[in-house]
Amino acid sequence: MAPVKLLVFVGTEGIYHDHEGQGRFLTDLLNQDAQIEADFSRDYEVMASGLTAYDATLFFTDVGHFTQAQEQGLLHFIERGGGFFGLHTADASFRDNVGYHQMLNGFFDGHSPYMDFTVTISDSDHPIATGLKDFAVTDELHYLKHDPSRSHHLMHAYDPGRDETHVMAYHHTYGQGRVFFFALGHDNAVLENPSFQEVVRRGALWVGKRL
Repeated sequence: MAPVKLLVFVGTEGIYHDHEGQGRFLTDLLNQDAQIEADFSRDYEVMASGLTAYDATLFFTDVGHFTQAQEQGLLHFIERGGGFFGLHTADASFRDNVGYHQMLNGFFDGHSPYMDFTVTISDSDHPIATGLKDFAVTDELHYLKHDPSRSHHLMHAYDPGRDETHVMAYHHTYGQGRVFFFALGHDNAVLENPSFQEVVRRGALWVGKRL
């Protein structure tokens, strides 16, 4: 099977993360896998054109706004079978674009202090999580406005400050396309974590229907 053609998209906004630098890091990381051909972009117009050159896209974005044509281009791409992988602040992006958040089934609702915590595997039978063990990270623990009945949870984490457990990774379908969200990814401390990198690699393959 041909490699999955993946667009790593970072947009142009956001002041709390090095989206361009970290997006290029992720692009290089994913291109180390022979099953993935990843390109990097900050160009919103690629959405309006329908992402015709790609099987899937990974969004590492923050805030921003889609025009109607850009949002519809992305949503139609997924409905027709394209894959969508939302990473970290993808849940805090395009806050006025209702269709985007309906597709993602997640809306940023704050986060913990930057801290050490453990990500626990909820479903070890799914291809993204098969064989993975619970792993420790240093990151922000994201809180989501999220309908759990619409998605299947793969990972979660406990926040002792709130005495609450929150979903860290989930998936569902949107039309004919696969959607995966992974809440980690604040900075290089987690981007260089081997378990994080393996989830990102598998997530890209899964939304691209190669896993």
